Amino acid sequence: MSKFNMLGGILCLGGLLLVAFQAISSVMTPGEIVWKSLSLVDVVAAEHLKWIDSISWISIQNGIKYITTVPLYMLLLCCGFLSILLGVLTKK
Repeated sequence: MSKFNMLGGILCLGGLLLVAFQAISSVMTPGEIVWKSLSLVDVVAAEHLKWIDSISWISIQNGIKYITTVPLYMLLLCCGFLSILLGVLTKK
């Protein structure tokens, strides 16, 4: 098992655990089900992400803003699958 596959497995497991904890917390609210998804903006303080606005290329700036606002479980799962794919493609 390569390091890429192991990293991908850990990232996918983290994404699935995050979905499970978010599902449990959404059911725990009395009366209604409220799904609150976490993103990197929610996890990292806003002052650490101010550098994104100073990027001169608008397309790169918009891409990084999109990555920081996508739900964290989706980001973890996608990075995990890409890492597993990279591990399969670089297999000796």
